[in-house]
Amino acid sequence: MVSSSGSLYELRGKLKMKRNLVSIFVIGLVAGLFTVFSAIDANGQGRYVGQYSRARVDQIIREMENAADEFRRDFRNELDRSNLSSSQKRTYRNQVDNFERSTDRLRSNFDSNNDWWRSRNQVQNMVAAAAPLNNTMNSIRFRRNIERQWNRLRREINTVADTYDLPGIAGGGWNGGGGGGGGWGGGQTVNPPNWAQGTFYGTGPGGEQITLTISPNGSITANIGGSMSYGRYTSGNFLNINGAVARVTRQGNGILTTRTDTNERIAYTRTGGGGGWGGGNQANPPSWARGTFYGTGPGGERITLSIQNNGSITVNIGGGIFYGYWMSGDMINIDGAVASVSRIRNGISTRRNDTGEVINYRR
Repeated sequence: MVSSSGSLYELRGKLKMKRNLVSIFVIGLVAGLFTVFSAIDANGQGRYVGQYSRARVDQIIREMENAADEFRRDFRNELDRSNLSSSQKRTYRNQVDNFERSTDRLRSNFDSNNDWWRSRNQVQNMVAAAAPLNNTMNSIRFRRNIERQWNRLRREINTVADTYDLPGIAGGGWNGGGGGGGGWGGGQTVNPPNWAQGTFYGTGPGGEQITLTISPNGSITANIGGSMSYGRYTSGNFLNINGAVARVTRQGNGILTTRTDTNERIAYTRTGGGGGWGGGNQANPPSWARGTFYGTGPGGERITLSIQNNGSITVNIGGGIFYGYWMSGDMINIDGAVASVSRIRNGISTRRNDTGEVINYRR
């Protein structure tokens, strides 16, 4: 897999990047040198760095932000007039609210940095927040003016994503950007087959642990030695992460990826692996932590958390589906975010290791 170059800004100053592009599908951590194998240029920045001024990127983000505010207002009014059930309305309101808040966070992060490229992680989060809303708009028929608004907003979202060399959301004829702008790996983002959905664990040639999560909507998150990357599943059973493409085949209860340019092969299983985040492999949870629990996120979004007997975890957050696993020491790992879990009356409580955020869940 290929890491996101946005994570380079969190590396310590003594870690230096190689100045040439390296055609390997994983990140190697060798003798203290953290080398990012990326389809982005040798400085870890996208093809528009040096071409776009900060003022130009500000304009691109502002156009998307204005379209998002307008869409949120009109979409919520549309829900109020619709015949959808109360639970559906609540879910879709949470989706549009979560997305709109992500644009606010992007704006705040952008305004606080002189280097516009430093907002790349917030752009990734914005695109991820837009994905559940995009699924809703693609699956439910709304009035034509609302659909036209979403088509316009989706183009704005994808323009921002492409500016930062990131994959966007599918639809409207857009084939995805990131690492050279679309056309990789067979075309548009598609829903992967059932055997390719879920969280998989593999080991790179340098021994680095890889946690690969493929969502039903085709979005992909990869944790490679502690660095997060994002991509998409495309037609023909391909993975595209930052422009690096690998063919995916079924292998037992897991998958096998074969990179198209180097033929590098990595085998993934549904259990094991996943080291580096929270310090453990997948484990069987205690009986009190098994089952389905319901909670509310800090933004008011409804969360459904399902913990299986074998430690596999599925999370529905405002309509978006995420995957993870239970670790020894009563910890959970959801897309690289680790939280400790404790027992409370008729439920569980989670506390994130990095932010301290606490969420209580009931059965």
